[in-house]
Amino acid sequence: MTSAVRSSAPARSRRAAMAVGLPLAVLSLALSACAQGGPAAEPTEQETAVQSSTPDPSSAPPPTAGSSPTASDPSAASATNAALTITIKQDAAAEPVQYVLECVDGAPGPASTLPGAEAACTAVAKLGAGFFTARPDKDIICTQQYGGPQTASISGEIDGTTVLAAFALTDGCEISRWDRVRDILGAPGGQ
Repeated sequence: MTSAVRSSAPARSRRAAMAVGLPLAVLSLALSACAQGGPAAEPTEQETAVQSSTPDPSSAPPPTAGSSPTASDPSAASATNAALTITIKQDAAAEPVQYVLECVDGAPGPASTLPGAEAACTAVAKLGAGFFTARPDKDIICTQQYGGPQTASISGEIDGTTVLAAFALTDGCEISRWDRVRDILGAPGGQ
């Protein structure tokens, strides 16, 4: 009987270690994934057709002579051309508010109706079309926090690339995405 008690003690110890260690490992992975950014709201069928994987701007090769400027090129802001429609809804029941952002060689064009169009054109140049066409990574775990009922969409064209992106404040990853386009969408809760 003593040998049976001794052999079950190591098994209980291993189970106790697994009961504590496994949740800590999962939590650690979740937190590291959230720190790297995360998925956006579920894309619509139309968005899925337009979106592609997000390019890493830091791994882009430097522009060569005769190539067009990119977001990694400091002179890109002066050459960015965009025609965008920005739609913002304060909540599900609210009427959407629409703005137009036209950027001509990095500066607001005459068709712009978006407040702060100059900062918005700079943000578009900095982020590049890849930000607005990127498909969310469904394997990223995001903090479960709620930033508000606001939603927004940005559609149109940036430097000849058709873009369509949806924004919400439904979790930590979405809040982070909204913050990256704050110069275009404004602060959550504002119009």
